[in-house]
Amino acid sequence: MSGADNIKSLREELLDQTAGEAEGEAGANPRPHTREEIIAMMDAAAQKAGKDDHKGKHDGGGFLNAAAFWVLWAGVFTAIAAIIYVVISARDSGGAGIVLAGGLALLIAVFLTGAAMKMFSPVLVAGVMLRRATGKKPAEAVELAGAEILGALGLAERVLDADQDARLVARRDGVVTYANRAYFQLAKAAGVMGPASLPPRIDRLFAQQGAEATKVFRLCRAAKSAEAAEEIIYQTMGLAGGGERRRFEVSVRPIRGAEDHVAWRLRELPVEEKEQDSLAAAYADFPRPVFALEKSGQIAWANAAARDKLGAQRGQLQAIDDIVLGETGDLVSGLWRIDREPITAQVRRRNADPAEATFSAFRRGGIGEGFACVEMAIDESVDEVEDVALSGDMSESPFGVAIIEGEINRDGRIVEANKAFAEAFGAQKKNSPLVKSVAQATLEELAEEIRRKTRAGGSPKPIEATVGTGAAARTYALFARPVRRKRGSYGVRRTLLYSVDVTDRKMMEEEYAQDQKLRGIGELASKVAHDFNNYLQVVIGHCDRLMLKHPAGDPAYADLVQIRENAQRAANTTKQLLAFSRKQTLKKEVLSITEILRDFSRFLTRSIGEKVKLELVNGRALPYVKVDRYQLETAVMNLAVNARDAMGAAGGTLTIRTQNISAEEAKARNIAGLLDQDYVLIEVADTGPGVAQEIADKIFDPFFTTKETGKGTGLGLSTVYGIIRQLDGVIALKSAEGKGATFEIYLPAYEAPDQKVDAPKEDASPSRAAEPKDLTGAGRVLIVEDEDPVRNFVVATLTDCGYEVSEAADAEEALELLEEDMDYDLVISDVMMPDMDGPSMVKQARETLGLQSKIIFMSAYAEAAVREQLDLIEEAGYIQKPFTLQGIAATVKDTLYPATD
Repeated sequence: MSGADNIKSLREELLDQTAGEAEGEAGANPRPHTREEIIAMMDAAAQKAGKDDHKGKHDGGGFLNAAAFWVLWAGVFTAIAAIIYVVISARDSGGAGIVLAGGLALLIAVFLTGAAMKMFSPVLVAGVMLRRATGKKPAEAVELAGAEILGALGLAERVLDADQDARLVARRDGVVTYANRAYFQLAKAAGVMGPASLPPRIDRLFAQQGAEATKVFRLCRAAKSAEAAEEIIYQTMGLAGGGERRRFEVSVRPIRGAEDHVAWRLRELPVEEKEQDSLAAAYADFPRPVFALEKSGQIAWANAAARDKLGAQRGQLQAIDDIVLGETGDLVSGLWRIDREPITAQVRRRNADPAEATFSAFRRGGIGEGFACVEMAIDESVDEVEDVALSGDMSESPFGVAIIEGEINRDGRIVEANKAFAEAFGAQKKNSPLVKSVAQATLEELAEEIRRKTRAGGSPKPIEATVGTGAAARTYALFARPVRRKRGSYGVRRTLLYSVDVTDRKMMEEEYAQDQKLRGIGELASKVAHDFNNYLQVVIGHCDRLMLKHPAGDPAYADLVQIRENAQRAANTTKQLLAFSRKQTLKKEVLSITEILRDFSRFLTRSIGEKVKLELVNGRALPYVKVDRYQLETAVMNLAVNARDAMGAAGGTLTIRTQNISAEEAKARNIAGLLDQDYVLIEVADTGPGVAQEIADKIFDPFFTTKETGKGTGLGLSTVYGIIRQLDGVIALKSAEGKGATFEIYLPAYEAPDQKVDAPKEDASPSRAAEPKDLTGAGRVLIVEDEDPVRNFVVATLTDCGYEVSEAADAEEALELLEEDMDYDLVISDVMMPDMDGPSMVKQARETLGLQSKIIFMSAYAEAAVREQLDLIEEAGYIQKPFTLQGIAATVKDTLYPATD
């Protein structure tokens, strides 16, 4: 058996032994051999190769090898002996002996000289002469004999270690068997050394995301299939300074005679374009821009013309994203087809604004997958120098325009401005510093926007600037555009600055956002109030019934009073929620503000306490207003109580002042929500600490309070806001911290001053109505209510008052009762019920059954919220939940027995 066969069999035995040792590792891949293990294996291979060469197996190959060796050297010694013999007996041999002896001496000299100088090995010569390796050709025999000698002498590893290229022997599945010194150094530089300082797999050495990972995948797939492959791979290695970008030619080759293993070679290439390949060198000085694009989007090289057009330094163009703005996937795919079709895209330039460019690919090059050579043509018409001046039309334009010289956020000066810009920013003098007209923070934002647009392009983004304070403040949207100048020039930078007044738009946006926020909260508050009113109806109603059975003096009477008072407080809270949601029931009347405040002042005096002085200053010749008196009094009361709490224990002065505001003055005040009409202004001012600026925008939000926990619900000011808005008015705050707060209520003036104003009608609500002494009556009443507790209370109350009462749990049941008997004097129905609401039920009964009964609707919703349904029924009464026992009884009696009767 030959030395190569011996080493091959030894390798197989070692692999079998390694596999056997790995069987107990739960299916894990065997670990790579260490360097010491590899040296030991090679020494064992050399020893075994020497032993097996003496066994003479495999058709006597070993015997012939040994015989050839001894025959050769026996011939040498025989020749030496013959020469000695001839020399001694030269006189008898004659001339022929001398010639023979000289030839043999020359042969021996050449043989020994070659062996001494290691020009060839006697064993190798013997192997070639006898055509070892079972009949191989001489060239193959020399190759195999060389491999055997390297293995036998232990030189294979030294040869690989001496190679400057990184070498790796691995199994086809990637498990490392051997790595040379260069590979170890490369792995250390990359920081990917394995545990116990073992060399990493090739896919871990080049572990990265993106396009380069595809190349590594193709190489590993070729290795697994025992096929040859090669690729050019870029890899950033090291940690210092973010790593160093390096370039490698990675190749994989199968190993003949070791089918389970493959050999990897990593040859590092220069990153600089000129030194990469012949194409890069050929196009280095080409006058038109050319670069090499890989399928992954990497830039292999770019010539000097391309770098100059893009304003880039050598090494700055590493990927197509460094050249093209926006998405590049379709561009790379199109160029990779090499169909010479031009593709247009926007390119980023470090020395100028973005511009349109045309790309066309014309050939392939490189190793492995390689790259496409792409020519780039940039449209430089946008780089023409711009002559900037404000024409007459521009000077009179409705939007502001200014020419700025210098860096806009540093030494910018206004060299020219039109009338609109000068009036808005006060730039009256030429060469005045821009920072005197526009805040520095705004200028920094403008400079950043200029840089963003230069890099990425796209639509300009406006930068908002506010000029002035208070009601006179105006908001402008600023747009900056650098003036184009000759490429490479270093003159004074100029910028065109445009301004557009967006004050009205901003005000509308803020009002809409606030309205949407409050509308959403109001819807929630309305639903909460509806459910809460139903619960309170049961509590208040049954409490009234119990108070009739336990009059004053009864031990339980005091407890019942507490229950009723707290239930009424809860009912008032629901009214505040409905007021905020602008859905409470309003009864508007044409009234005089002066009379309302004069009559109401005595109640205010008792509410605000003795330490707060109330001053009422009524304006003269005030127009009438159309308001709900009770709701307006509630709003003023909430403001007064809020002012009392703000002034604290020390007290102060509360001033309520009224005056007439003309349409012109209302417009001049520039308050959001005021229309071009006359108003009556009510000012409620205190001498407290005022409202801090940071919370001024939040005070009308529901549940916002600055009071301690348990001392405020946060609904007072939000209730005022809801009431005033439902009265078609506007409320605003004027406050200076430490100087008190003034709330301004603007109510629209009533536009028919000559109309006779009726005396204020007494409120029909149970809390303000004069209750009749006799609440009893007679008649048939049908109660329709889906809430059982509420229905039971109404039925029991009216039964106690002497009425004959029938009940239905929903509209369908009520229609069935009416079909059998329509002789009812009154129908009391809830508005909102499942399947069919109360007004729809009454309308159907009137149209199909001819119902003639009087109608009263009751609802936990405010009347305004169900007004649409109520309008379906003519001459229908309404009572708001929660109502009292006296309230429902009085409403029924007034409906059945009107005062006119």
